Amino acid sequence: MKKFLCLLMVAVMLCGLVGCMPETDDDVRGSIANDQNNEEKVSLGKTENNTYRNDFLGLSCTLSSEWIFYTEEEILEMNDIVKDAVDEDVADAIENANIIYDMYASNPNDYSSVNVNMEKYSAVQIGALNLKTVLESQFATIIDTYENMGYTNVQVKYEKITVDGKEFDGAMLTADIADLEFTCIIFCFKKSRYIANITIGSLDADTAKTILGCFSVD
Repeated sequence: MKKFLCLLMVAVMLCGLVGCMPETDDDVRGSIANDQNNEEKVSLGKTENNTYRNDFLGLSCTLSSEWIFYTEEEILEMNDIVKDAVDEDVADAIENANIIYDMYASNPNDYSSVNVNMEKYSAVQIGALNLKTVLESQFATIIDTYENMGYTNVQVKYEKITVDGKEFDGAMLTADIADLEFTCIIFCFKKSRYIANITIGSLDADTAKTILGCFSVD
């Protein structure tokens, strides 16, 4: 059972990185660390009373009481930041990171989970980035990776995902694991020089859609 749960968690974390682009010599992701056009500083979200909110992204969601959110300390550990780091060091580490893990929550009753991360790009890249193209370019790799973890019948396709009455680029993934069908909903959007990736995983497609309805984007 522990291995099974780990596979579900890894699956959600993996889908949360579908927007990754390969670095190039001419345009390295995150190479413009002090871009003058990036006036708004990136920041981590906060969770209180099962409500997650990231003011930088304008993203929030409220989940029911059975959900367990990673603590601030656990999120910092995911970002390789020591728990005793002072606020200034945390801010610097987040500002200089190419991938920021911002929220992870799971429901032990039905094994659903949610992951939020942000990917940093150079000003040149983010301006030219087409999210649909980036998502679709990763599908073959995602399928191979899932199959290598033991998932079968892996299918993924691009979709427009509606959140809070707004449409976002995204994808729907289904795969079989231990005679169960795993569903993953992904939606993403640009913010300053970042792409926010939100991933919802569940063993029930209707549950995944219900979780999606808990999100709002300003």
